[in-house]
Order: sequence, then structure tokens, then C-alpha cells
Amino acid sequence: MRRVPVIATIRDAYIFTATHLGGIIGLIWVPMVLATVMGFFSFQRYYTDFSDALASNNATALAPSLLMMLCYLVAALLLQAIMYVAVVQMALGARAAPAIAHFAFGNLEWRMFRAFLAFIGICLTLVVPVIVIGGAVLKEAGRQADPTQMGFVFYAVIALAMPRFFALLPAIVVGENNPVLRRAWMLSAGNFWRLLAVLAGIFGPIVILFNALNLVLMGHGGVALSGDDSEQMRQAVARARDVLPLISGLGFLISPLIVGLFAGASVSAWRVLKDEPALDIVV
Repeated sequence: MRRVPVIATIRDAYIFTATHLGGIIGLIWVPMVLATVMGFFSFQRYYTDFSDALASNNATALAPSLLMMLCYLVAALLLQAIMYVAVVQMALGARAAPAIAHFAFGNLEWRMFRAFLAFIGICLTLVVPVIVIGGAVLKEAGRQADPTQMGFVFYAVIALAMPRFFALLPAIVVGENNPVLRRAWMLSAGNFWRLLAVLAGIFGPIVILFNALNLVLMGHGGVALSGDDSEQMRQAVARARDVLPLISGLGFLISPLIVGLFAGASVSAWRVLKDEPALDIVV
């Protein structure tokens, strides 16, 4: 059984991203602009409707913005598929940096989009029963379900699914013709902790930095939340809406790092597990 070298895979991902950052930006900036603009207006509408729903105690007022958010998430997955196919092809040596920009949607992009949807379906299949059963157990014990605890369970289950189903997904989509998630499960056997460490090594620093900046921005002004739970929620939503332009801009700026690191790590680990040469970095 082949083992993924954790340090070498993380190193390959960072070297690939640093070496080809300009090309990565050229490949993804058009879909990334579209995703950022759509995300900004979708979240702005959602925050406004959420605040109004809290003020009027009318949850049905959220329906239009929730539909808008759902449409945005589908569109964002399509745009992410375009970005990852192009960058993985670059990591595989099958594509060079574009002269100006890149935007294409063909069979590979459609395959990547369907693989992303299938992974989300697996996560929901794992998460929903855990939350439902956990909520029922807490209710039976006379305790109220804590949203923070439920959120922790949600992210924990996703983290457990990512090494076996998600880590190799981009490379398999572009480099093979096999069923993606089944192939990812088979190829990653015996490497759960190693792939989890790789994902932590490439996503961890960015997630920590982004959340730290988000907390700083959300707390800007130093005014503590006051009032009852509903009023505090309204104030928190208002702050989120105020810093949305900065958060959207920050997300846009770090997107080339996220896409490059994940694509590079996925290709490097996939090549090791297939016993192929390591990621070839062309300077």
C-alpha cells in the first residue's frame, strides 16, 4: 500500500502555487470575478432580508433571498469547476498560462461540477442523521440544542469525509475517466490521516488568517452587542453586512492561493498513489 508523503505533498503544493501564481490568476480571474460579484449581492440581499425577518418576526420573508442564495451556490460550484479544471491541467503540464484570461465549460468542467455536487450529497447524507439523532437525544434529556455544537458537528463530519472523498477529487476528475468518488475512496485507502494532515497544511493557515481578519472586522468599533437575543442577532447581521465588501474583496484576493494549493496537493498526492513521477515544477 502506497503512503502519501505529507511534508513533500504540502511542499509541492506551495512550490507549484508560488511558481505559477501568475498563471493561476490568469486562469481563474474571470470566473472568480463573477463568483465574487454574485456572492456579494446574494449575501447583501440575504442579510437585509434576515434583518427584516427578525424585526417583523416573519420567517417567510426570507424565502426570496434563500432561493437567490441557492442559485448562487449552484453558480459558484459551476465557476469553481471551471477554475479547478484549468489549474489542475496546469499542474499536470497539460495547459500553459493564458495570454489574458480563460473561461471554458466542457465535459471536464461538467464532470468536476457533478463530482462537487456528489461530495456535497455525501456530506449531507452523513451530517443530517447525526444532527437529527443528536437533537432528539438532547430533547429527550430535556436540553436545548446548541447551534454552536451543531455547527461543530457539521464541520467535524465534513472534515472526516474530506480525506477519503475530496482530497484526490480534482486530480481524478481531470486525470482519469473512472467514477470519481468511488475511485477517490479506493485510491486513498490507508491514507486517511496523511491526507487529513495535507489538507490541514494547505487550508489551515489560510482559514485561520481569514477567520482572524473576519473577527477583527466584525468587531470593528468595539461596541458590544446589547439587547435580547433577537436584537443581538440583528446587530450581528448588520455588522456582517457592513464588512461584506471587505470580506468579499479578501476572499477574491486569496482565491488563487486556495485553488493553487489544493490543485497542486491533489495532483501530487494522486501521482504518488498511482506510483507516477512527483509533481513537475517548471520554473
